[in-house]
Amino acid sequence: MAALLFDTHKAVKDLQEAGFDEAQAEAVVATVGTAIIGNVATKQDLADARMATKQDLADARMTTKQDLADARMATKQDISDLRSEMQAMELRITLRMGGLIVAGVALIIALDKLL
Repeated sequence: MAALLFDTHKAVKDLQEAGFDEAQAEAVVATVGTAIIGNVATKQDLADARMATKQDLADARMTTKQDLADARMATKQDISDLRSEMQAMELRITLRMGGLIVAGVALIIALDKLL
């Protein structure tokens, strides 16, 4: 609590010595005092924030672990699907190329018999 002590009388006297008149010095000290008091967290504020933060971190950790597990599973499934698609595409390309080769050979044979 020592950090919360603010000697307003000394602050007014110091400001007067620095060239402020009494009204100005009192206004500055009042403003600073209000700012200090308004920005001080209580023990309960800190306890509430600490508990919320711990719970938030625990929730985030669990969510992140589950998200990673879900992403890992989805990635494995995507890779498996991609492999299946590539194998099917490879088969289609092989069949088309084989068909083109057979058609080409048949055309060459037909042309050879005609000529």
